[in-house]
Amino acid sequence: MNCVQVCPRNAVEVTSIEFEDQIISIKVDHEKCSMCEECLDDKGNFCPKNLFYKDKVKSKENEDIEGIRFKFKEIAKCQGCLRCEALCPEKAIKPVIFDAM
Repeated sequence: MNCVQVCPRNAVEVTSIEFEDQIISIKVDHEKCSMCEECLDDKGNFCPKNLFYKDKVKSKENEDIEGIRFKFKEIAKCQGCLRCEALCPEKAIKPVIFDAM
């Protein structure tokens, strides 16, 4: 059976890497994030595709806290503009780049 279809947590996703240095995800550093919520702007001023949302995340102490997440299942919508990285006032948002090496 296909792993994507049977994973109960939706933890497996099929993606394709088309070129080196392709953005494969966006990481939010929850220790740096001040929850200013600028990334949640639904007018596209922060992220043109509105790919950030508020949810429970784990702290360093493994406790559930409010945090910001990236909509990984919608990574194909990401334009790679990196406005998120540039506009985050706490510098808590970083792209995860595919490195073939």
